[in-house]
Amino acid sequence: MSTTFPTANPKWDLESIFEGGVESQAFSTEVQSLEKELGELNEALSSLKTRGDGPIGDEILSEWRDFFDRYFSIVARMSEAGSFSRAIASTHTDEPKALRMPSRLDDARTALGEVRVGLLVAFGGLDDEVFSKWVEDERFSDMTLWLRELRRDADRAMGREAESLAVELNRDGLHGWGRLYSELSGRLEVTVEIDGEKTSYSVAQAKNLLDSPERRTRRAAFEGLQQAWGEAAPVCASALNSIRGTEQTYFRRRGGDHLTKALDANRVQRSTVEAMMEAAAEFRPVLVRYLKAKAKWLGLETLDWYDLKAPMGAAEDASISYEDAQQFIVEQVAGFSPKIAEFCQTALSRQWVEAEDRSGKRQGGYCTSLPVSKEIRIFMTYGGTNSGVTTLAHELGHGYHGMVLADAPVSERRVPMGLAETASTFLEAIVEQAALKRASESQRLALLDDRLGRAATFLMNLPARYRLEIEMHQHRAEGTLHEELLRDVTREVFQAAYGEGLATVDELFWASKAHFFITGLPFYNFPYTFGYLFSRAVYERAMEADDDAVRQVDALLQDTGRLSSEDVAEKHLDADLSDPGFWKTAAGSLVEDVERFEALVAQ
Repeated sequence: MSTTFPTANPKWDLESIFEGGVESQAFSTEVQSLEKELGELNEALSSLKTRGDGPIGDEILSEWRDFFDRYFSIVARMSEAGSFSRAIASTHTDEPKALRMPSRLDDARTALGEVRVGLLVAFGGLDDEVFSKWVEDERFSDMTLWLRELRRDADRAMGREAESLAVELNRDGLHGWGRLYSELSGRLEVTVEIDGEKTSYSVAQAKNLLDSPERRTRRAAFEGLQQAWGEAAPVCASALNSIRGTEQTYFRRRGGDHLTKALDANRVQRSTVEAMMEAAAEFRPVLVRYLKAKAKWLGLETLDWYDLKAPMGAAEDASISYEDAQQFIVEQVAGFSPKIAEFCQTALSRQWVEAEDRSGKRQGGYCTSLPVSKEIRIFMTYGGTNSGVTTLAHELGHGYHGMVLADAPVSERRVPMGLAETASTFLEAIVEQAALKRASESQRLALLDDRLGRAATFLMNLPARYRLEIEMHQHRAEGTLHEELLRDVTREVFQAAYGEGLATVDELFWASKAHFFITGLPFYNFPYTFGYLFSRAVYERAMEADDDAVRQVDALLQDTGRLSSEDVAEKHLDADLSDPGFWKTAAGSLVEDVERFEALVAQ
């Protein structure tokens, strides 16, 4: 594994996880071992009890502790194997065998689901006195929140037979639709025609062209994407119809509504999301001012959708090399924390990042932690733009969060998505603030545009996605989600979100955004707004702190796996997340940023 920094190699190294890539025998052996051990774990669970004629004694509690140790060890290994298989599939969408790698874990996932069903049965209906034996026992102190959530889910469960059937059906039903979309979008080819010359790109490469300073290139890329997604739209609509329909069947039988699972998964209260959305809506007028000012600078009356990421200022003339991007991020982060900068340099130099700009890769970006190897891996397609630098910093922030939790118990490593966005967006803020301080006037315009563009994404686009998903559920409850309906609803929602700031919107956004097709976690949208605003509050607090700022940030990150979102905010920020005022204050500097941006445009 290379240790050169900055590295010129944009490909990640997966050999330290499982050797052999798509032909890895080590991976195959691990999958077989997991299947065998999960079968044994299920048998062990059947012999354990949580209730009986007499009190739950010390011997029974010790048996449960041993069981949980085995359970969480397998969970960690499943996560490692899943991350590896996803990494192979993400980077080789043109290889059928690679695309099938994640499905090789299907039997193990189903078996793990059966263990989960057994746990729901064991802990369902327990009275407070019996349940207290677990949460008050020191042996289970590392899983108090996890146990409380298990009991909550157990009391909502449909019953053993129905939950077991759901686990089996999800493999080829609900999750099958998600895999279909992943394979379809990964293989999609986008034809971009400029001056009569046609070039074929992957979706990720074509999306990078939307950052081009040439409007005709942006328009051609957008039209190519529209053509490609338009052809895929009927299949995408069918998949989405089935995914939303299955979700509705579950919440009708388990209780709650379309938001219940997302709220529980994010360890956040409905009142918090409502307060956050109320605050985000108040910034719409000032962000429309930003979009109008950008249109003016570009010589346009009003921006079109494909102009949103058009570069401005000095950055429009030069591509930022991958090496320069690495150096820039590490230098800026070091100004706040040499410790975090050292992590970033390690991740980059050890080839933990896949950033190659080529076809045969899936769209989007992500960071995944490897709980067994205690490493991380980052996937993205770096296109040499400010946006690409920001994305790299964002994903490195995720990676740092993962390393902070690397030695935490497995039961405390599941971080809700909203809090998971804290370190990532925090690192963005560090990089952009440092860059603004040393920028020339033209560079400052480019950096402010990038900063405000992200604000528009988090406070306009993502709330629109949230409303769109709600609309999907409302329409699905009344009938079928089909292409024409989804186009119409998407257009209405995004026109309302951007108002006079945009002349056109992407009516195929529902098809092109992979987040709507993630079957394990619905409403993969509002947590981004949460993370953006919450991290701004954390950043401001850290900037006001003394030399212990990094320690305070680390302490907050460590609590993200063992406290609810509201409890983390109260403990570390003395904040009430159900108060819209908290969220408004977190974004308060946007008004000043827009005023500075307007002044620079007017010069």
